[in-house]
Amino acid sequence: MLSRRRFLAASGAAVAAGPFIRTLRADEPKDKLKIALIGVGGQGQFTFKNILGEEVVALCDVDESRKEVVESRKALPKAEFFTDYRKLFDKIGKSLDAVAVCTPDHHHALPTLLALNLGKHVYCEKPLCHNVAEVRMVKKLAEEKKAITQMGTQIHAGDNYRRVVEIVQSGALGKVKHVHVWCSRRPDGGRQVKPPQQKPKFDLDLWRGPVADDFFYANHQDWPHFHWRWWWQFGGGVLADMGCHFMDLAFWALELESPVVVFAKGDAIPNADNTVPNTLRVDYNFGSKELHWYHGVTGPDLEGKTVYKGFPDGVLFEGEDGKKLVANYTKFQLFPDEFAKDFKAPEQTIRKSVGHHKEWLDHIRGIGLTLCNFGYAAPLTEAVLLGNLAYRSGAVFSWNEQKGETDKKEVNELLSRTHAKGWEYPG
Repeated sequence: MLSRRRFLAASGAAVAAGPFIRTLRADEPKDKLKIALIGVGGQGQFTFKNILGEEVVALCDVDESRKEVVESRKALPKAEFFTDYRKLFDKIGKSLDAVAVCTPDHHHALPTLLALNLGKHVYCEKPLCHNVAEVRMVKKLAEEKKAITQMGTQIHAGDNYRRVVEIVQSGALGKVKHVHVWCSRRPDGGRQVKPPQQKPKFDLDLWRGPVADDFFYANHQDWPHFHWRWWWQFGGGVLADMGCHFMDLAFWALELESPVVVFAKGDAIPNADNTVPNTLRVDYNFGSKELHWYHGVTGPDLEGKTVYKGFPDGVLFEGEDGKKLVANYTKFQLFPDEFAKDFKAPEQTIRKSVGHHKEWLDHIRGIGLTLCNFGYAAPLTEAVLLGNLAYRSGAVFSWNEQKGETDKKEVNELLSRTHAKGWEYPG
């Protein structure tokens, strides 16, 4: 089943009807794609393994001493290596077919925009961008360039998510007006920053890139390769880290687009320099539907009183007459027992995925569709980022999707950021 919005975003045909073949442009590749991977360590390794069947002509990572980077370079000795993606684009950008961006959030927008500006297809990790203004720039340019795009919410390709979407959209639950989404992850405990002791072996200014603030560092095993998530300059806490994964199911099943009112409340990490919330609840009003996000707890309740056994992370759809469905990445359960007992599963309407990366690679060749393209990913990411702005501002605000602004000045000031010199957006 493919909604009109996703149909238009993907520029294709119904998924259930099978592969959609479009006419290749004269300048599009028919054999192996020439791809550059920006961000090789960490999450980049997952993408690295999924594009090895193509011609990976360039690798870029600020930390060339990192184990995964060293091993990847050995595996692809012919691939040109860069520590600065700006130099990559200057030297070989025009010769590429596609670019995969797997950097920390604060570096998502610039390489994506540089690639799109050159007319290249792009795969970018979630969240699509660091701030709302960047999301809008990326979405607009991708549409103008008619690029084939995919955001890295890999679970979107999972059979369980697709089955849950089919069930919800079949009407089995009746009308769903409320959906609750929760993630048990929290940034406290061992993730608190220690006093500076020793600088990393790589260029911190290069890692900081577009962030204009002075950078700080700490002697920590995973810093800054993981714990950058806990500062607003670079990430957006648990919500930005996991929201696009869990909220994706709600957005897809209920065909949500942009919220009209957003409110948040949460608690900061105790006795830590980290600035993101340890626990958080965000209430999104979409008009006829509401989505409620929670993190730092194991159920849809900041006080921890409400839990669903076997679902420490999950998505709960509340239908009519007490009918409910709770799901995570790999399973779902129906409530109450009487409903579950008499439940008849709807027919399959969404074809099985060939793989999240392969969808993107195939679509570039004219086969199939990317279901998490930037047309779909942009409003999802935007909602995630707006939730964080509600927490940071402490305001209840209305969101005007067409104008791209809220009714609160203090929130509007957080929609964008000033880039450091030398890291400006292209164009």
